[in-house]
Amino acid sequence: MNREKITTEHSAESWNEEVEKYKKGEKIDIYARNRYPELEKKEKEFAKMIKVPDTALFNAGMAAIYTAIEAENLKPGDVVLCGKDVYSQTKEMYNSLEKRGIKIELINSGDMDEIEENIKSKKPRLIILEDIANAHDMQVCDIKKLAGLTEQANGIYQSELSPDNLLEQYFSKREQYKDASPEFKENATTKIQEFKQGNNPFVFRDIIKEVEDTADLSTKDAIREVSRMVKFVLRNSREKLSLIIDNTLASPILYNPIKDLEGSDVEAVVVESGTKHYQEGQDKITLGIAYSNRQGKIDAIKKKRTELGTYLQPVAEKEIPQDITETMPDILKQHADNALRLAEMLSKSKNIIAVSHPNLPAHKQNELVKEIAPEGLVSLFYIKVPDAEEFVKKVKELGGDKIGVGGSFGHKKTWLYNIGDQIRIAAGSEKGVEFEETLDIFRKAMEKTD
Repeated sequence: MNREKITTEHSAESWNEEVEKYKKGEKIDIYARNRYPELEKKEKEFAKMIKVPDTALFNAGMAAIYTAIEAENLKPGDVVLCGKDVYSQTKEMYNSLEKRGIKIELINSGDMDEIEENIKSKKPRLIILEDIANAHDMQVCDIKKLAGLTEQANGIYQSELSPDNLLEQYFSKREQYKDASPEFKENATTKIQEFKQGNNPFVFRDIIKEVEDTADLSTKDAIREVSRMVKFVLRNSREKLSLIIDNTLASPILYNPIKDLEGSDVEAVVVESGTKHYQEGQDKITLGIAYSNRQGKIDAIKKKRTELGTYLQPVAEKEIPQDITETMPDILKQHADNALRLAEMLSKSKNIIAVSHPNLPAHKQNELVKEIAPEGLVSLFYIKVPDAEEFVKKVKELGGDKIGVGGSFGHKKTWLYNIGDQIRIAAGSEKGVEFEETLDIFRKAMEKTD
């Protein structure tokens, strides 16, 4: 198939075959947004590298997280715990969800006690967070512990907070239901499930009639009573708690959260802005990727991707290096090693106020980081200096073309990004003498800092 084309040409017979597949809900080869061979091949290659059943590629990192959220089919009243330290556009997405009646509760992704308390008290439907926050303190979430908390929550959801158990609670507190038959209770549970699927209040007609007869109520009062019963169940019932984890900073090479979900029943989706680490530093396209420990989650995401048109287009797919799954591991490890060496050097300077890198002993979650990524969890870190603007200026003057200034990361050379009184340093993938020169540039800049 020509990657430049957006459709596939068929014979009359093959077209009919695709139509029949469509009717059956099977994959079809009609538009590129459904699938195309190069995309499926690349997704399988990434899946093999990440060690997951499948992956889904998108036209941007934000497209990946947006599609993953939409595939959860959140409903008004659902509670979502959201990490405070996330990409600014993700925060805009939080605002959009709130406008749809979804309750957003902000959490610190590195504070497991806070997360545990919010799971118990808020009973969320979904948790969205960055496992390593792209912010100055670089909070790190204990994914293994988060998985355990999620399993506990799902145990409660499936027992205490299931519709049938909630109905028992409701009936036990009302005199008019003391003689309600098991058949009535079972029917009420079934009708509530039907209502949740189709939002059709007429499914309760026979329930209203039975309440009207057994409790000796008027039709109006019976309707009001059934409405109270349904609202109680819908407000308090929970089906499951799922996770969406943004792993952009580490990528699966430096840390793969899926590994910490092994052996659990937790359903999680990991998303990344592949713009950063999946192009060998070329930065030619924007790219998003999603992967999961459950094939069903990726299937749902791909279906939603077709609806939203957020797929990676053929002209962009061909810009991904063909051998990226072979080259990416070494490149990322070089980035991480450079970042840690540079952070360690800067942390020893009396002219630097603070250095924030998860692998440094001063980091709050350093013990966790030593366990999950002892050789380097990230390719970037943050520093605080007396005059950030002046420091960046000095580094650039000393480094010239060897140093980049601006956002993003995953570049071949080291980049600085000035954010108020903080500086984000994204280590490049320089090797040997080239990186020694980079270290020397920063060493001289520190010496010139008052």
